[in-house]
Amino acid sequence: MRAALFREIGSIVVEDRPVPEPGPGEVRIKPLAVGICGSDMHAFAGEHPFVHPPIVLGHEIGAQVDEVGPGVEELRPGQLVTVEPNLVCGTCHNCRTGRYNICENLRVIGCVGYDGAMTEYMVVPSEKVFPVPAHWSAERAALVEPVAVGVHAIRQGGFQPGQNVLVLGAGIIGLVTAQAARAFGAGRIIVVDLLGSRLERARGLGFTDVVNNATADLQQELRRLLKGELPDMIFDCVAIQPTLDTAVEIARKGTRIVVVGVPAGRLSVPMHLVQDRELELVGTLMYRREDYDASIRLMESGAISTEGFITHRFAMDQVMEAFSVAINQKETALKVMLTVGA
Repeated sequence: MRAALFREIGSIVVEDRPVPEPGPGEVRIKPLAVGICGSDMHAFAGEHPFVHPPIVLGHEIGAQVDEVGPGVEELRPGQLVTVEPNLVCGTCHNCRTGRYNICENLRVIGCVGYDGAMTEYMVVPSEKVFPVPAHWSAERAALVEPVAVGVHAIRQGGFQPGQNVLVLGAGIIGLVTAQAARAFGAGRIIVVDLLGSRLERARGLGFTDVVNNATADLQQELRRLLKGELPDMIFDCVAIQPTLDTAVEIARKGTRIVVVGVPAGRLSVPMHLVQDRELELVGTLMYRREDYDASIRLMESGAISTEGFITHRFAMDQVMEAFSVAINQKETALKVMLTVGA
């Protein structure tokens, strides 16, 4: 079989590997569509704090069950599935208390300690495999993962229905976080970005309160939209120095700021403002089973739409071109999808 190995920073090579065999409690899947995530791009550029070569990337997975190992009864060959990519020990404090997404011994498929889905076949634990509606495409199944990031972020932030929400960044994660907030009963949702094309996508999803902070005074716009008030919660879906600074500087006293994006490196925090205004900074990592279940339901019901998210498609042999487009064409490339199998 072929696999796209992230061999070194800036280089991915397609190589031949043996087809893996599923063991007890495991499933061999055939990846069909694999999304290129912001984390993959950070890793490719040598900017991710935790993902390093050599590894096969790919954790946004739409696949078909190929073969089930001994003891697996809930899945069958041919099923369309997606995969929750966090692999956990099950014994540490966080696993024992229900927060396994921050397992002390966390491995992540396609990121840390386990090869990902940019390959023709892979073996994964059966409990991490989620069937999706049979009428879905593999590409739609692959988008469950980023949707689950947004769903978990809303829950992790302690969101309450009726709260007004500010979302910084209208990339994939920002758009699904905004939709999750709406699905869970937010009041007004303001989406902010520097790129007009991304704000147009937000409008296409029904978000009328959008602000281009390259051309507008954000705080002034927020007070206009919220009738003199400021948002109750802020979700930083970019996590670069300017967005973190913006979040802290415009936050009303007592506001909770949820950091959803993955910083490329160390960021400084205006701690004098955090202290003086009793601001809360909350991190959110990945998701749990309930977030995957909810994401599939919300996507199937139409409460969260991924229509039009995929802007570019490439075959696995074109993986270097795919990464080039994803990294260098921010204005037009929202989600670049790698087609792995037929």
